[in-house]
Amino acid sequence: MPTAGRLAGAITFGLWGWYLAGVGAPFFVEGRPPPSFLPGAVITGILIGWVYVGRRTGEGYVPAVGHGLSAGFAFSFVTLFIMAFSLMMANAFRRRYDGPMEAIVDIFNLMVAESVRFIDVNLISSIFVGAVLCAWITEYFSQKYP
Repeated sequence: MPTAGRLAGAITFGLWGWYLAGVGAPFFVEGRPPPSFLPGAVITGILIGWVYVGRRTGEGYVPAVGHGLSAGFAFSFVTLFIMAFSLMMANAFRRRYDGPMEAIVDIFNLMVAESVRFIDVNLISSIFVGAVLCAWITEYFSQKYP
């Protein structure tokens, strides 16, 4: 059921995903992320804000910190999974895999390989500090407009 907390979560985490896509763009080769990176980050942020954080609002600001940190981990994992899946599909169309199981296993190898590129203190702190701030904003709107 739509609530103010879910709507606030979807909007704030969607904007947060858009911000992170801009912050993460220089970490790609030649500073050019794949075309699906920005929409994927925004949609992932909207879904995490609506489904995960928006559903857990109303518990207070201290639990919102935990929800925000969990949302940061979930956002990172899902975004890396989407990037690795798109790379796997490109490799599959180039016939680099012998079978479907090799392609599925390679998704997780690609996730690890891609995650090394994004190890930066500013990016990691933007992920987790931004997620906690977005969770607090979501909690505020959930309490203000129940």
